[in-house]
Amino acid sequence: MRADPLTSLTLALLVHCCGCRSTAQEPSGTGPLAAYLLQPDLCADAAGPDCTSLRLGDAYFSTATRAVGMLFSCTPANPSAPGSVASRITWINTTAGTWNLLQKPWLPSGTFSAAGTYSMTDTGGARVISSNDLPVDGKIGDWPMTAYNLLTAIDPNPGAPAARSTSFTLSSNPQPAATPGCISPGAIGVTLNGVVIYNAADARGADAVAREIVDVYGGHPAMSEYHYHFMPERLDVERLADGHSGIVGYIRDGYPLYGYHGVGGAEMTNADLDVCHGHAHGALGYHYHATIEYPYTVGCYHGTPQ
Repeated sequence: MRADPLTSLTLALLVHCCGCRSTAQEPSGTGPLAAYLLQPDLCADAAGPDCTSLRLGDAYFSTATRAVGMLFSCTPANPSAPGSVASRITWINTTAGTWNLLQKPWLPSGTFSAAGTYSMTDTGGARVISSNDLPVDGKIGDWPMTAYNLLTAIDPNPGAPAARSTSFTLSSNPQPAATPGCISPGAIGVTLNGVVIYNAADARGADAVAREIVDVYGGHPAMSEYHYHFMPERLDVERLADGHSGIVGYIRDGYPLYGYHGVGGAEMTNADLDVCHGHAHGALGYHYHATIEYPYTVGCYHGTPQ
């Protein structure tokens, strides 16, 4: 039997999920959604973007333009696609074009279990990554979300994650494309946690991270395909000797995706990155970075996707 929603939420808040500020920290805010809020570590200091007024990505989705901070999509937006109910979203300021991460609700953990698998081999210049698309660390929300009436009223997503075979064959020596490429819907890469990464937009072309309900571990299902639209902070745990984040995943063009921090441990922002949401420096060469602002992981393909 599924745990009581409030009991499972209490358990979720006692684990280090997306990087909570403190295990004793109560979510901020008042009202019926207050129990579903989180305060990620990325929001705990003055570094990086202000989590209470993040730039809403809806206006930065384009099939024609490559620019810093934009998502260059291969596919036009589909206004008729299913998604969240705009009239029930209270944490977005459409006039200002911003959203408040600290006021957005998250699905808690519960009785749903996930047994993730992940393997990576590198032979003959090819990096082969296989997974079953479930998180290796087992951290996943209480899907399906239908037991949570408040959350389902905002985002009527009936999906439940299921194991599915996923394989990527990527170049282990990726080269830049003559022209940065557009991003397709669906999986654009995979994390070292075995979960696929989608781009920053939902099928409507809107900011998926701002508008859709995801679980306290950062993911949600599209029918049965569990995925991330941004990088869960708990996966950004490795630090290189200079304070730079380690690799958290690989993108379909073969280039690695690093975590939220650059040299010296500084939190990365769009201003630090190019039109594809990456940059090159030192022995790392070209690589993408996760940020807490749209487009979150990749804005276009620097190389040629496989």
